[in-house]
Amino acid sequence: MGVFFRELYALTRAGIAIAPACRELERRGPARLRAMARDMALAAEAGRPVSSAMEAHGSLLYPWHLGVIRAAEIGAFLPEAFEQIARAYETEWETRSALRLRLFFYVGLGLPAVLLAAPLLLTVAQPIPRDGWTPHLVIATVIRFFRTVSLPIALGLAAFVLVWQVLQSTAWFQGVQQRVVIRLPVVGGVARAAALDRYLATLGLMLRGGLPIAQAAEEAAVAAGNAAISPKLLALVPALRQGQPLSNLLAETRIFNAETLNMAATGEVSGALPDMLARAAGYYQQENEVKRRILLRLAQILFGVLWVVVLGGLFLLGVRIYFGFAFRTYEWMMEGFA
Repeated sequence: MGVFFRELYALTRAGIAIAPACRELERRGPARLRAMARDMALAAEAGRPVSSAMEAHGSLLYPWHLGVIRAAEIGAFLPEAFEQIARAYETEWETRSALRLRLFFYVGLGLPAVLLAAPLLLTVAQPIPRDGWTPHLVIATVIRFFRTVSLPIALGLAAFVLVWQVLQSTAWFQGVQQRVVIRLPVVGGVARAAALDRYLATLGLMLRGGLPIAQAAEEAAVAAGNAAISPKLLALVPALRQGQPLSNLLAETRIFNAETLNMAATGEVSGALPDMLARAAGYYQQENEVKRRILLRLAQILFGVLWVVVLGGLFLLGVRIYFGFAFRTYEWMMEGFA
């Protein structure tokens, strides 16, 4: 998706019309997205908005993508919208790649080792049979614990991942997730900064295109793409239609920092509101980048601490099982001598 929108931005930014640009991506773009590129080209050739064609492929897109594209079509800044979506995908990919690398190292390599070692530890912890352990009995016991303990855990984790992936594709679950994430420390700051960056950047571009502020604010609120923030921004539209200042209404939401409010007020007084909003969006973009790096560092520390705790617990459990096995073996030998 990042490559698709980055190439679409490059083509349209070079002056190529949207229909030929989509035809070019239909020919050599990512395979899964060629059908969407074809439908976008057909819509553009028929004089229809490309967002109407993209809606038919909603499973490939986030809801805020359609909001940004619709706003761009109204304000005539499609190349900038493509670049904004491409940048968001590139940032998301970079973040997910870093997290998945750490998950693969700590979970992908460590979890199988734990699940394979668990049956052995549970076997050693069992009481010694009256006739002692035989190779056949040891193997049968290990296999039994593998089937009853390790395998159910592995299947349960696999089912959890699959269910999570299915839920992630639904708008309802995305909304719930966004409302929960926004309340979390650090993670919530990243999501909040990204949503406000999209809102202010889209609003500034639409105002620069000459749209009325109420209509621009409504489209930008949808483009913010956060179920916890967009409703608060949409609630400002009626007051904007009545002529109330944007800076005062933004202050009432209590989600913007003082610098953004001051810049919006200055823009309204000086007549440079689009430029001031674009600059404020840049600050939120920088804030998002800083907090994202902090999040990755904290995730690395958290994974490391959890792995140390797991290994330490397994080591202590292994020591306890070892000494218990030694004492049981001694008692079994004494009973045999008796």
